[in-house]
Amino acid sequence: MKKVTTMVLILAMVVSMLSACGKDKGGNTSADGTKKVELSLSSADNTFGYCTDADLQKAVTKMLEEKTGTSLKTIIPPVSSYNEKVETMIAGGDVPDIFCVSQAMTKLPNYIARGKVLKLNDYIAKSEKLSSIPQELYDAISVDGGIYHIPYQYPKVKIIYLRKDIMEQYGINLSNTPTTDEFITEMSKLKGTGIIPFSFPKWIDNFQYFMNSFDAYAGIYQNVNGEYVDGFQEPQMMDALNYLRELYTNGIIDQEFITTENATMREYVYTGKAASALDYTTNYTNYVSQSKAAGAETDVYPIYAILGPNGKGGGLNESVQTAFAISADCKNPEKAIEVLETLIFDEEMYPTFFNVGVEGEHYTVDENGFLAPTEKAANSGYKPTFTFLYETFLDEFKVNFKPSPEIQESLSSQNMIMDEAQLQKGPKYAIPSGVSDTYDEVAASITSTWKEIVSQVVLGTVSAEEGMENYKDFWKSVNGDTILKELNDK
Repeated sequence: MKKVTTMVLILAMVVSMLSACGKDKGGNTSADGTKKVELSLSSADNTFGYCTDADLQKAVTKMLEEKTGTSLKTIIPPVSSYNEKVETMIAGGDVPDIFCVSQAMTKLPNYIARGKVLKLNDYIAKSEKLSSIPQELYDAISVDGGIYHIPYQYPKVKIIYLRKDIMEQYGINLSNTPTTDEFITEMSKLKGTGIIPFSFPKWIDNFQYFMNSFDAYAGIYQNVNGEYVDGFQEPQMMDALNYLRELYTNGIIDQEFITTENATMREYVYTGKAASALDYTTNYTNYVSQSKAAGAETDVYPIYAILGPNGKGGGLNESVQTAFAISADCKNPEKAIEVLETLIFDEEMYPTFFNVGVEGEHYTVDENGFLAPTEKAANSGYKPTFTFLYETFLDEFKVNFKPSPEIQESLSSQNMIMDEAQLQKGPKYAIPSGVSDTYDEVAASITSTWKEIVSQVVLGTVSAEEGMENYKDFWKSVNGDTILKELNDK
């Protein structure tokens, strides 16, 4: 994990913004009179300047078009339904030229097997910028040596953030790595206070954080003996499921979690409605700054892992959680590569697209040099983040504002948390595509089925035993044993 000092950041951020070149004076024609290349681009609405207002999203698109000499058709679904939208586009054959893949280690191999994604090895080799991305990030989802994705940030880990003011007020005494019993005992001190002990989003795969405590893994993986096994059917998964159910019945987990979006989860913690949440290590500074903005200022305490009966545990390892891919049908992949190079490595474009938007549209700079949202952006729910300061492959940025004092003060803690979480992260496995035809056909349904069963067990609609029996029936229906045999015979 790269280290970024406060002094370097401040020096970098006072560099004046450069004006965009090659402005479009004729719709699809560049300033030199040449016709712009037309491409389609899809990413969720937590990009494009981190704002859902269509006009403000267009301002970000315009900057990208001007920098790359393209005419971009953008598809920007809500983040809550982005995965479903991509699945629909893939199934319908209308795949955008460039599209972001969420849950990439799970979903991308399936898209590759279906022939929907372009192999990028040669394009990456010809690009000095893309070749500078750490090779292990490409290897994480490679298929028989083929690379089909381009990461745009360092690997991510999720840990629990716990409000320090609530810890102190209610005498919650937890280490950075408490036991499973300690977590329940201490968080139970919030019963009857009206405070949600642990806010959790509807993304069921995040429960892997607690499965790590029992050395359980949801999904097929390769064990220490080099053998592929179905982790969901291993004995330790029953212990994990029963613990998750216990967290729910004890009122530790938000009782309405099944409908909770990430933004809602975070808002609960910012405002003090909830004591804690599971979130990315890169979001530490956001909890510090947004709690102050909400009038509930506090620091947050990191819980890197919850240790189970055998001392196992680890943060939620998402590895290459999100990445960009190019459609196998893209007619101009060279230009698509140029767009991705710009998004990921342009010192002005990266913070604009992924975090703060366009100056004069999303924000202005006040007399103290700090970012101030415009009225239009504020009315559209705009909440800029500053994770570009430490999660990207870049060390400097072309922005003409300073981060808030809270952000500046929290940078050293932010770096420390990210480094420690990398040391204590749990496992993450990718299953190679093209090895088991049976698996490639049903991989998505395996994931959706175990997620559904986990949610049923946690909510109590089935017991852990009943849920496991239901999963075994499903496993048989998709020839699960054949999958393992095909994988192990490769």
